[in-house]
Amino acid sequence: MSPILRRTTSSILLVLACVVAVVAVLGAWADRQLLDTDQWVDTSSRLLEESAVQDATAAYLSDQLVQGPAIRAKLEAGLPPRLQPLAAPLAAGAGEIAERTARRLIASGAFQKLWRETNRRAHRQFIAIVEGDTRLANAGVVVDLRPQLGVLAQRLGVVPDATGDHGTVHVLRGDNLKTIRKVVHALETLRWVSVVVLLVLLVGGVALAPNRAHGIVGAGLALLIAGLLLLVVRRAGGHYVVDKLVANGSDEGAATATWSITTSLLRDIAGALVVLGVVDVLAGWLASGSSWARKVRRFSTPALTEHGGLVFGGVLVLLLVLLAAGLLPAAGQLWAIVLYVLLAGLGVWALRRQVEREAIADA
Repeated sequence: MSPILRRTTSSILLVLACVVAVVAVLGAWADRQLLDTDQWVDTSSRLLEESAVQDATAAYLSDQLVQGPAIRAKLEAGLPPRLQPLAAPLAAGAGEIAERTARRLIASGAFQKLWRETNRRAHRQFIAIVEGDTRLANAGVVVDLRPQLGVLAQRLGVVPDATGDHGTVHVLRGDNLKTIRKVVHALETLRWVSVVVLLVLLVGGVALAPNRAHGIVGAGLALLIAGLLLLVVRRAGGHYVVDKLVANGSDEGAATATWSITTSLLRDIAGALVVLGVVDVLAGWLASGSSWARKVRRFSTPALTEHGGLVFGGVLVLLLVLLAAGLLPAAGQLWAIVLYVLLAGLGVWALRRQVEREAIADA
């Protein structure tokens, strides 16, 4: 294969790798956000820490309590017969008191624990339905806030309506579930297939490059650009989604907080991809034929040739710092850690071989 054809093929593979990297990160984010129960519970708990979300939740709980017959019955029982017609307007006015009480309740540890249990239960329903549980399919996914509503009613000295549907939110049911199943199964396939394809494209792009160092730089640029594109898409998508939600009557603060928190994992993965891309670019530059790279290699020749083990140890420490800080993709996965260690070892070995050859050539 001619150098021009190899260069062209390598460039095409690396451009495709950039596109596939974007798809792979989006698939990994959606997969973890939708299918990981612990991630779902942590995200919902972080949402409740936002004041705008607390206000929206307090308003919902107070509305559900006031709309039920509990407060009105309490007022009717305490009013004289002639004043009982005032029970309805007084119950409506009690909504402000209930909302203030709900805000204080939401800040308590007991409510936070109930909130986590509620979201964990709802997500397990979702997973069971996705996996084909026909018993839950008819009811769909239900976020049951009746325990929280019961605590609020107890704080106000009333008994909540146990027979109505107040405090239950139906998230998914009916025909939507079939679509969700298809989406989830597609995500599960996409997550692993896209990662494998990405690795093949990166390896192929580097292997076919006429200059191996330039191929490594190209692979790093592909990852770097993919990470930056994802960060831009997240920011632009946030403005679009929040504007749509606000136009449909949602609170802007709650909508902004929800988008920011639910996509924080996407931001972290994209940022890690940027860091990995920068590391690859630096590694490729260090192995290149530029004058500055040659000077760096000459300076490091004694350390690499005489103390290669110490150099690898230093690189390994730096790698562990990046992994501990979560600055590399899949930093918590064992397979990724092993892969990074192997690549670091291979890089130090290749650099040592290169400086040895250059030392012999200069002698």
